[in-house]
Amino acid sequence: MKKITIGLGLFMLSHILFAQGGWIEAGLKGGYGVNFLINKNYYSDHNFSPKLSFGYMFGGKIGINFNETHSVTIDVTSSVFEQKFNYSTLNADSVTRTIYSGSIGYNSLDFLLMYRKASDGGYIEIGPQYSMVAKVRLKDEANSAANTTDVASNMVKSYYSAVFGFGGYLVGTENFRVTIGFRAAYGLTDIISSVGKQNNFPVPNEYPAYKPTHPLTGMMVMEMNYDIGYFARSKCKKRKVRFLLF
Repeated sequence: MKKITIGLGLFMLSHILFAQGGWIEAGLKGGYGVNFLINKNYYSDHNFSPKLSFGYMFGGKIGINFNETHSVTIDVTSSVFEQKFNYSTLNADSVTRTIYSGSIGYNSLDFLLMYRKASDGGYIEIGPQYSMVAKVRLKDEANSAANTTDVASNMVKSYYSAVFGFGGYLVGTENFRVTIGFRAAYGLTDIISSVGKQNNFPVPNEYPAYKPTHPLTGMMVMEMNYDIGYFARSKCKKRKVRFLLF
């Protein structure tokens, strides 16, 4: 039954692509931009100060273009996230405070399914992202032991995000295009695990009530896309749909 469903899906997709003058493209992409950890406790705490932080990503994509306007892309990317911050703790005299610096970082393998609409040399895109978390890092000036401790258990192993982007054509030929744009991703679920909640991860400050932590990224993204081939109908009596390589 599963094979039949997949076969029907591919059959319908091929006919839609033919009818609309569709083609398939492959591409490479990379991005660089800012990172934020969104948490209501952090931003209402005068003893916590997030610092401007940066991350990057790189990966590849397969694009299924139904026509010149509508397409669906499947992206697989590797990302690096880091949030730097300062925080202060009350000294023994209960009057003065000491400021410390710290950061949290992690790598992720991201899978995106994006709908893209193009017009007048530009595009907008929207879709979901699934991220698998790895290599969690914590740096804490006040606690040197935290820098060498395995802190992966303080974060979830995966999470979902909503992604929105826009951009435009930069340069290219008939079958090869370079685009540049902006892409933002917001984590829909809390990235701190039950263990991390107990440990007040990543900020050691204690708060009256727990608030979830959501990653937010905004990156400039460059793509290099090459058209693999297009769909056409043969001239024989059976009128078969064929995939032609460029």
